[in-house]
Amino acid sequence: MPLQTFLKDQWFGKTFWITLAALAGCFLLSIAVFHNVGEGFFLITAGIGVLVLTIWRLEYGLFAAFAELFANSHGHLVSTEVYGFDLSLREVVFLAIMIGWVVCVIGQKKYRPLGEWPFAPTVIKNSILIYFLPLFIAIIIGYIVGFTQNETGKAFNDGNAYFYLAYLFPILSVKWDSLKQRQLLQVLAASAVWIIILTFGLLYLFTHLSGEALVYIYRFIRDTRTGELTKMSGVIFRVFLQAQFSVIVFAILIAPWLWLKEITKKIKIYLALILSLAIGTVLISLSRSFWIGIIAAAIPFTFLLISLLKPTIKKFASGLGFSIASVAAAVVVLAVVTLFPIPYRLGSLNDLTWLFASRTSDMGDVAISSRWNLLPEMWEEVKVAPLLGSGFGEEVTFKTDDPRARSISPDGTWTTYSFEWGWLDLWLKMGLLGPLAFLWLFYGLLKGLLKDKSRPIWLTIGLVSGLVMLYATHVFSPYLNHPIGLGFLLFVLPFLSAEKELVPLHLSSKLVLDKMKSFSPKIAAPVTKQNV
Repeated sequence: MPLQTFLKDQWFGKTFWITLAALAGCFLLSIAVFHNVGEGFFLITAGIGVLVLTIWRLEYGLFAAFAELFANSHGHLVSTEVYGFDLSLREVVFLAIMIGWVVCVIGQKKYRPLGEWPFAPTVIKNSILIYFLPLFIAIIIGYIVGFTQNETGKAFNDGNAYFYLAYLFPILSVKWDSLKQRQLLQVLAASAVWIIILTFGLLYLFTHLSGEALVYIYRFIRDTRTGELTKMSGVIFRVFLQAQFSVIVFAILIAPWLWLKEITKKIKIYLALILSLAIGTVLISLSRSFWIGIIAAAIPFTFLLISLLKPTIKKFASGLGFSIASVAAAVVVLAVVTLFPIPYRLGSLNDLTWLFASRTSDMGDVAISSRWNLLPEMWEEVKVAPLLGSGFGEEVTFKTDDPRARSISPDGTWTTYSFEWGWLDLWLKMGLLGPLAFLWLFYGLLKGLLKDKSRPIWLTIGLVSGLVMLYATHVFSPYLNHPIGLGFLLFVLPFLSAEKELVPLHLSSKLVLDKMKSFSPKIAAPVTKQNV
């Protein structure tokens, strides 16, 4: 089977390139309007554009939402103050899509996800909504208690990420056939590739430039909340972007292809190179939370790989070999980017080696010590109201070793409502129902993914492993109360109910093997709209 069929049509088609170009264009424009009057014009133009796109084709608006989400850590790539309120690009996109969805629902019956109004209880009972209802109730409790007991502004800011779940209704309004599913996967791929480019670009700049040249870049990345750049060893910087989460998801989705019987050795080499770039991105993030999440995801990944694909020992060893080669290649790529001599090299191989050695062995750095200082204080606050919680905006005071905090509070005393312990945060803010609701939603999504046997095996493996990675990462870094984590939960929904008459590029599935006649490179059927 030609490379075009496996990679281009599934991952790197027209939607991929349009999305990647749009993300790059938005980023360049955001640099041009950074901290000037152009920010307002940018947001107005973006809002109108997304609104028109949504009304034209609702799924296109959702593609824009997912692209913005997976490529921008906090959604503040462009933001401006409107009557004292900080209006961000993510909020503008959200408002445009929700307004566009309402227009679509009013104007066309096909966009009414639960039938004619009012909602039919039987429809709600038999839909994915039954798994979201406890979470919606927990969020309402968090707001009621928060507005009652805590400062209104802090309560709103603390819980506003959950408004992102409103995208559930536009998503349910779209009939997700195989073409739209593939387009959605390409949106994720484009977002992940953009983050890879941005990560390696920042790594290169901060290891090859110095002084004034980096001041503007650092200020832009910091003020737009794109990521964190931290000097670690010599001149080597940690490049951490919260949106690197999308790179991990993308890697988990394409990794099973290394074990598919129909994939040739040549294509596996291409896949290994793509994986090496993704792995390098995760490595330079130096996020131990990411690493723990990946280790947790490896358990269901391996189990499903063996139970669903049933590879021979030789095939399993071959795929494992390519995976190991990807990790080795990732290290080489990092070394090449860091030590490239043009315009001149600031770092050394020893700096890079020490960086990873210290990160994996130093369990007493300020990030870890601050987390452990926070843990008992959070637990005491949880015990105050374990059933209903203390509401959004609830603050906890603890001792931190973070030098940035100590520059403000020399004794290390710090009070905040933003916490690293994600599951305790849910319990503290929304009561016991908070974490239980997320576990119930996990069960519902997992059940939906494993029940439908017509879905491509590689897609089931990737989505299930991605969910486990998200829930494990949330233990130490809050993602389930962040739009990125909530967005990934929503991202899974379109793949729970495919249109059976339209088959996606269904590798390792008898259904597609019959549909496409053969995956043999010698007698492969041509790829057309009718047989993909």
